[in-house]
Amino acid sequence: MKRLFAWQSVSLCFLPILVCVFLFSVSNNVGAEGDASDYDLGQVVVTATKTERILSDVPIRTEVISSDEISAKGATNLYEALESVPGIRVEQQCSYCNFSDVRMQGLESGHVQILIDGQPLFTGVTSVYGLQQIPASMIDRIEVVKGPGSALYGSSAIAGVINVITKTPSEDPAFEVETVFGEHRTNKYSILGSYPTENVDVLIYAQRDEGDEIYDGEKPGSSHMLDRVWSRSNTLGTRLNFKDVIGEDKLTLGARIYSEERKGGELETYTNPFAAASESIDSDRYELQAGYEKPFSDIDMFNMTFSMFQHYRDATNDTFLGDYKSTHADAEPSLNEMEPYRAKEQQYNIDINYHRLIGERHQFLGGFQYSYNKLDESGKYVVVDDTASDYGNAYESTSEKHAHEYGIYLQDEIAILDNLTWLIGARYDIHRSEDSFAGSGDTYGKSVSNELNEKSFNPRTSLMYKPINDLSLRLAVGKGFRVPYGFSEDLHLCSGSPRVFKPGDLKSEESLGANLSADYKIGRFVPYVSLFRTNLENKIGLVDASATARAMGYDYEWENLGDAYTQGVEVGSDFVFSDLVQLEVDFTYTDAKYDNERADWVHHPVHGNQYASDSKHISRVPKFTSGVGFALTPKDWEINFGTDYTGRMYIDYYENDDVDNPGSEIVHTKGFWVANMKISKHNFLRENLTAYIGARNLFDEIQKDKRPDDAAFMYAPYYGRIIYAGMKLSF
Repeated sequence: MKRLFAWQSVSLCFLPILVCVFLFSVSNNVGAEGDASDYDLGQVVVTATKTERILSDVPIRTEVISSDEISAKGATNLYEALESVPGIRVEQQCSYCNFSDVRMQGLESGHVQILIDGQPLFTGVTSVYGLQQIPASMIDRIEVVKGPGSALYGSSAIAGVINVITKTPSEDPAFEVETVFGEHRTNKYSILGSYPTENVDVLIYAQRDEGDEIYDGEKPGSSHMLDRVWSRSNTLGTRLNFKDVIGEDKLTLGARIYSEERKGGELETYTNPFAAASESIDSDRYELQAGYEKPFSDIDMFNMTFSMFQHYRDATNDTFLGDYKSTHADAEPSLNEMEPYRAKEQQYNIDINYHRLIGERHQFLGGFQYSYNKLDESGKYVVVDDTASDYGNAYESTSEKHAHEYGIYLQDEIAILDNLTWLIGARYDIHRSEDSFAGSGDTYGKSVSNELNEKSFNPRTSLMYKPINDLSLRLAVGKGFRVPYGFSEDLHLCSGSPRVFKPGDLKSEESLGANLSADYKIGRFVPYVSLFRTNLENKIGLVDASATARAMGYDYEWENLGDAYTQGVEVGSDFVFSDLVQLEVDFTYTDAKYDNERADWVHHPVHGNQYASDSKHISRVPKFTSGVGFALTPKDWEINFGTDYTGRMYIDYYENDDVDNPGSEIVHTKGFWVANMKISKHNFLRENLTAYIGARNLFDEIQKDKRPDDAAFMYAPYYGRIIYAGMKLSF
C-alpha cells in the first residue's frame, strides 16, 4: 500500500511534464488557429476600481472566474468555485459541522472581504457556512483582487476582495434546468428563467443541494464521527432590471432567500440534536438589493446601491449536555433546560458614488458608504468551576452587538502616458460599536459592555506600465485595517460567541501591503508572476480565557498576538495549444509568520519550549501549493481534469480542546494531492442538452491523522471520492 501511494505521488509530480509533451504533439496536428487572444482579456470588470474597466487595462491586477469555468470544474457552490484558485485556499475547520473558511495569500477569512455584487453582505453569521450556501447557479463570474483593498472597501479588505457577480437577465428569453446525482445523495437541482420586456427584464433562479452523511469506519484514521455532515439547502432568487425609469437610467432590484439544515457529530447520535456528540444547525437568510445608475452626460455617472439582510440561526450541540452530566454524576438534564444557541443578525448598507472623466487623462471617483450591523446571540451553559458557589448550575449567556460604520473614499486614475497609468486613492472610516455581554446566575450574573470608537485613514497607490503591448507590469501598495467587531470565527465555536470574551483594550489590526505582478502574452503562452508582502500589526487571535474572563463565564477570549507578516510569490501560465486543447499550471510559495512566539506555546506546562519556534508559523498556511488544469474539447465533447497539491503546514492540536494537556502539540502535516475530473457531451440526444459524468477527489485522498477530540484539527479532505452524473437543458 505504501508503494502504491508513493508511486501515485511521483506520477502526479511528473503529470504536468507528460501532459505538456502530449499537448505539443496534439497542437502540431490540429493546426494553429488558436492563440492567447482566445482568452477574453477584453471583458469588463468592476471590483478593482469600482468603475467599469477592460480587464487588460485595469491598473490593479484582477483575476476572473467565469461561469463556464465554474461549470467545467463541476462546482455546485461558491466554496467549490474558489477551489484551485492560486493564492486562495478554501478549507473546512470543524469536523462536527464542516464550517468553511477562505484564506488569501496566507491571511484568514477575517482579512478577506467577500462581496455580493459589490456589497458587503457576507459578514458575521453568514461567513461561517456562507461559502457553501451561495449556489453556483446564481453566479455569473467571480472577480478576485489580491492585496490591500481598504482604500475602497473599508474594514477587513486587508488580504484582498472576492466579489461575486450574480447573473442578470439575458437579452433574449432563456430557460435552463439542471440535475446532478452523486454518491451519498450529493444531489443538485437548479432552474433558471430569464425573460426581457420593453421596460423590465426578469430573472428567476432556484437551487436545491443535498448531501447525506458520509462515514467509513474502514478508512485509516476513522472514528465513530461522521466524515461529512448531513445537509439540505435551498435558494430562491430573482433580479429585475428596469430601463429608462427617469430618462436614460437603470434601476436594478434583487432578492434572495437561503435556507439550510445540517447535522453532524457521532454516527449513532447525529440525528438527535440534543444527544451526546451531535451538532445541528438551522439557518435562514433573506437578502434585498437595489441599484440605481444614472449618466448625466458622456463623462458623468451617478451610482447608488442599497442592500440589507436578515439572518437567523439555531444551533444545538452536546456542550451543555456534557458539562451538565460531568457536574451531576452523569445525570441528564430535563429537555426544557437544553436550549439551543440562537443568533439573529441584520445589516443595512448604502453606497453612493460619482464617477467623472476629467479631460483625457483623469478618471475621478468619489463616494460615501454607510453600514449598520446588529447581532444578538444567546446560549445555555453550565458552571464547571468546582470552586464556584453555584457549581453545576445552568446559566444563560447573551451577547448584543451593534456597529455603525461611515466611509468616504476618493480615487483618481491618471493616464500619465499612453502606456503608463497611475491610480491614487484613499478612504477615511469611522467605526462606532458597542458589545454587551450578560449572564444569569450568582457567579456569572455580571454584565460587561465595551464601546469602540475607531478612525482609520487608508491610502493606496498603483502603477501599471506596458513597455510593450502584450506585457503589463503592475505595482500596488496600500494600507488596511480590521476593527475588533463581530468576528466570524466566534460563530463556528460549538456554543457560539457568547462564550468568547472581547477585552475593552483590544486594538484594531492594521496592515501595509504590496503586490508586484507581470502578465505577458506570447502567442499561445500567457505566463504571469506575482510577488506579495503584507505586514500586519496587532494581529488578533483566539486564546483560552484569562482568569478574569473565566470568572464571568467565558471559555475563550480575543487577544492581540503581536505583529505578523505574509509574503510569497505566485507563478503560472495559461497555454492555448489550439481550439481543442488548453492547459493551466500554477505554483504558489507562501511564508506566513508571527514576529514573536505565541504565549500559549512558550513554557508549556508539559512540553516546555518544544513548540515555541513552531508557534511563529501562522496556523493552516501551506508553504507550497500548485495546480494543473487541462481541458480537451473535440467537437461536442469536453474533458476537464484538474489536480492540486497542498504542501506541509503547521496546525495546532489541542487535546480535548485544552492547550495545556500533555497530548497537545503543533503538528507539521504532510502534503497531499486532490484531483477532480468531468467529462461532458454537448448536444446529447438533442440540441442544447448536455450530459456529463465526473468525480471529485478522484484519487480518494483523505486526512489519515484524524483526532475527533479536537474538531478543528482538519487540514485535508475528510472523505474520499464522489462520483456524480448530471444533465443540463438550455433553450
